[in-house]
Amino acid sequence: MNQVLNVKKLVKDYENALVLRDINLKVNKGQVISIIGPSGSGKTTLLRCVGMVENFESGEVVFDEKEIVKNNTEEKVREKVRNKIGLVFQDFHLWPHKTVLENVSYALINVKKDSKKEAIKKSKVMLKKVGLLDKSDDYPDSLSGGQKQRVAIARTLVMEPKIILFDEITSALDPELVGGILKIIKRLAKEGMTMIIVTHHMRFASEVSDSIIFLDKGRIIEQNTPQKLFSNPKEKRTKEFLSTIVDKKQEINVYEGYEDFQAYHIGLLKRVKSGCVGYVMGAVGDRWFECMGESYKEYEKLLKEKKIIWKWVSYKIEGFEKDVSKSLKDQLKVSLIPKKFATPSNFNIWEDTIILQTFGETPAIIEIRNKHLVQGYLNYFNLLWDFGNKINKNLY
Repeated sequence: MNQVLNVKKLVKDYENALVLRDINLKVNKGQVISIIGPSGSGKTTLLRCVGMVENFESGEVVFDEKEIVKNNTEEKVREKVRNKIGLVFQDFHLWPHKTVLENVSYALINVKKDSKKEAIKKSKVMLKKVGLLDKSDDYPDSLSGGQKQRVAIARTLVMEPKIILFDEITSALDPELVGGILKIIKRLAKEGMTMIIVTHHMRFASEVSDSIIFLDKGRIIEQNTPQKLFSNPKEKRTKEFLSTIVDKKQEINVYEGYEDFQAYHIGLLKRVKSGCVGYVMGAVGDRWFECMGESYKEYEKLLKEKKIIWKWVSYKIEGFEKDVSKSLKDQLKVSLIPKKFATPSNFNIWEDTIILQTFGETPAIIEIRNKHLVQGYLNYFNLLWDFGNKINKNLY
């Protein structure tokens, strides 16, 4: 795996006050690293130093294993590296006198020296990706906060950076707008984009990240996989910080379309504990597998790596499903029920979460976190499970 970024012993101070202390950080191609920590811990400063927006007192940043930036590195070298890094911060920094399309295409024309025709073509592709193609001719003042942030993301993506740095990009948004932005980042993670994300959304960080860093008082206190850091932190300070986070008793999120459907299920497996049980009411034939498409390969790989048990109620096992049952023979447990139970929707139960799914022209997910609802659905699932086993005693 190619190393995109290697931060070595980085130190940053403001007026003799240390903000970053001996930071060491490696990021490989396709890796997603989230940084969490209390306010004032140095998270934003770290991103600004890595992104070549601010200088630092000592240490070095190695980009692509060959380009080295130190505190005395000349500006033309810093600029060369800076142009390969995407930066998306809390403030949108859109030009109010330029249209959405002009905001996105500006750097392509003036930095990359693309022709105006080519720049507009690329920019429209990115605006479509973030769901704002219909806003191309609008000005930023007419957009919501969430739309402005999506324009900022499109402007970054269109430059084809090798790594993107996201700094609390949802902190300035109303709560109802946050989900849309986080879905875009999940999609980027699924597509293999290399990213460093500063966030206070712990659940999101656990779903999207390969590794999570806890930063406090300018030091990396602990770095581990999401599962290990959240479920069994090693350091006392990490435990103290995590204990201050209020866990919502209920949370509801909606995801629509094939890309979000696939990204959600991949993120879900990254979040849940190894060895857990996923309860799947799958009486929709092979439609779920169709919606996962090529992403199912990654999904099954995660199932195997984390040794997750898949308890699956269905009315048939045929075609691709037979191959799946063979591949997961030690982890997949099936209970068959009569075809009259077949539905155009289903539900899953994963730890504290209910997933309601529909499968029309495009799939949709309603995610509900509610422990009481989980117990109710689990009771219903167990009734179906026992019923299926009772009428098919000799099948498995």
